[in-house]
Amino acid sequence: MTVELKPEQEQIIQEQLASGHFKSVDEVLAAALGRLPHHKRTSNRAALERLIEFAEKRFIQLPPGEKIKDLVHEGHRF
Repeated sequence: MTVELKPEQEQIIQEQLASGHFKSVDEVLAAALGRLPHHKRTSNRAALERLIEFAEKRFIQLPPGEKIKDLVHEGHRF
C-alpha cells in the first residue's frame, strides 16, 4: 500500500521518531491507528449500554444525585 502524507504529517512522524518514543515509522503509525475507533470499541460501547439499561431496570439504589450512567462512564475512563 502506498500512502501519501502531507508535509505536516511527515513532520509529526519525524518529531515522534526524534523524541525517542518510537523506533520506526511503523511504530508511529501503529500507535496512531490504535487510537482510531474499531469494532472492539463498538462492542464495548454496546456492553456499557446494556449494563446501564440493566441497572436502571433493576432500580439500583444510589446516593442522592448519583446516576447509573455517570458512574458507568466514570469507571469506563479508568
